[in-house]
Amino acid sequence: MPEALQLIAAANWIELAFAVFIFDIPRYSLSLLSLCLLGLARRSRQSDAPIGVSISVIIPAFNGGSGLLSSLESLRRQTLPPHEVIVVDDGSTDDTRAIVEQARAAGLVDMVICHGTRCGRSAAINAAARFASGELLLTMDADTHFQPAALAQLALAFRDPRVAGASCNIAISNEGRSIWTRLQSIEYLMSISAGRTILDIVGAIACLSGACSMYRRDVFMRHGGLDVGPGEDLEFSLRLRRLGYLVRFVPEAWAETAGPVGGLGLLRQRARWDRDALRIRLIMYGELGLFHRFERLPDTLQRLDFILFDLIPTLIFPFYVVHLVALLGADAFWFIAAIYFLLAWISLFNLALAVALFGRSPSPANLGAVLIFPLYQGSYLRCARLVSYSSEIIFAASKHDDFVPPRVRRALFSGRI
Repeated sequence: MPEALQLIAAANWIELAFAVFIFDIPRYSLSLLSLCLLGLARRSRQSDAPIGVSISVIIPAFNGGSGLLSSLESLRRQTLPPHEVIVVDDGSTDDTRAIVEQARAAGLVDMVICHGTRCGRSAAINAAARFASGELLLTMDADTHFQPAALAQLALAFRDPRVAGASCNIAISNEGRSIWTRLQSIEYLMSISAGRTILDIVGAIACLSGACSMYRRDVFMRHGGLDVGPGEDLEFSLRLRRLGYLVRFVPEAWAETAGPVGGLGLLRQRARWDRDALRIRLIMYGELGLFHRFERLPDTLQRLDFILFDLIPTLIFPFYVVHLVALLGADAFWFIAAIYFLLAWISLFNLALAVALFGRSPSPANLGAVLIFPLYQGSYLRCARLVSYSSEIIFAASKHDDFVPPRVRRALFSGRI
């Protein structure tokens, strides 16, 4: 370690700053420090929802029976109860249909739509939206659970008539299952709770979460609903922004969702997210340019957030490692070890700030996980993202993603693959 510290001391500040930037810590530090300077995130909102607002909840379920009943119970406990709950059994092969019917008999579900074969999440939501009668639509996963005031807090965002969509804060419900879920819990606290709160303050939210998002029903229907191709949540959020609407993040509205328990499941999830994000941002919406004519500042900021903190560090990561080895030789290992030691302390500082800002008390095991968080975020996920971006650039891999049912994918990309 003394040798590593000597390398740090001898490095010029540009080399040191570049190393910290590549390993993806400043993004969260800047967000958290900015929130502290702005006064503990935001002023607390009133707990009362707009008078007369009605919410239709849509739950697409493909083999989601295991968590559905507890999700429905969380809706029953809301301070602003939903006007109706619509569940779409999207061709499930487990006991989802039986559980949904049981929930309907118990008064937890108002309408059930059954697809004989799987059509995909977007098609399921779009089908249910045609029958919904509420002013607002809440789309949620079958394993999402809400805090009692979550729907009321989300609905408050729609007091502004320019707002067309809003999403809530998300925590990992099964964080104690494995080291992977503990790391995801820390990641969500940093990237969603802190990152999206500061992006919301500057009007730069780019993606409404698939786990729980709310929309104005008339806007949702008027503009075609969710795209049935890959990355539907990001695509619809960017579409709303291009149409001049506002999309919001409400940090006071909390929901919990289950994260992948194993490393392989996590990689599959992130590969899909990363491939879809690259395709939608760079191909569908042409966001690679630093500045676009007639673009509003918040739109520029949301694009730069992706380009500067996701795209550029990921693509130059392997070249940076080669540069370090060529520059330092055998000492490159000790330099990276010293950077890791520095980032571990920064991660602890970030976690302390996040806990103070958002009131999510970490377990002792999570305090241990934060020490390996720089390795998880800066190396493990960075390498996974590099593979995903490369596969999308070279092979257009998102067109073959099984998240979109094969027959739907064939109809979408027939003659274009």
